[in-house]
Amino acid sequence: MPFNYENFINNSKLEYTKEIAGLDEFLSAIGFHYFSNVKLNNKHITFNSISLVLEVSCNLDLLELLAHFNTGRWGNNGKEDSPLHNELEILDLKNKHTIDIEELTLFLNDTSIVIKRIYDKSISTQLNDILKQIAFNYVFLTRGLSQKPYEIFVPIFEDVFENIDANEEQSNMTPKSYSEFWGIYLDKDDEASIYDVNKNTYVNGDLEFLSE
Repeated sequence: MPFNYENFINNSKLEYTKEIAGLDEFLSAIGFHYFSNVKLNNKHITFNSISLVLEVSCNLDLLELLAHFNTGRWGNNGKEDSPLHNELEILDLKNKHTIDIEELTLFLNDTSIVIKRIYDKSISTQLNDILKQIAFNYVFLTRGLSQKPYEIFVPIFEDVFENIDANEEQSNMTPKSYSEFWGIYLDKDDEASIYDVNKNTYVNGDLEFLSE
């Protein structure tokens, strides 16, 4: 049978515009567990996978959220895994394509937290640990409670920062975990700063976020 270019293009369009089964239920469940309004900002579809870009808007300040999270009143469904991961697994089972979260932005009253995927299911499996890390580092992040972060980027990828005050081996490493370097905008600074999570301190360097 000869190759039909027009049919190939039409079939490709069907794949790239494929609807996600159970998406509305997924977004509603996330909103319920995280007391938030959740929307799908974008999706990237290939022939065998779907990557979601989510926006989660929560009417809490960062310290309020961390307090409720630590007491199990926010983002808790009584299971070991996060509600985000459990709901993503359910969504994944409803679809033939593998579904993952490429980026999640948590919009709070006083700050936003942007989390990027670093490996399969990294955001959903590590969200709880990221929030614990933010809570643990809060005094250091705020320079001794003297400033407030209004944007937190987790993590920094090697192609978005230069001249970091670290050895060459460190600066050339691609993040393998969320506990390496973060980008932080503080309310009294004009530019973003680089925060070394392992050392609980800011490091010298130029940080420039790239649009994708």
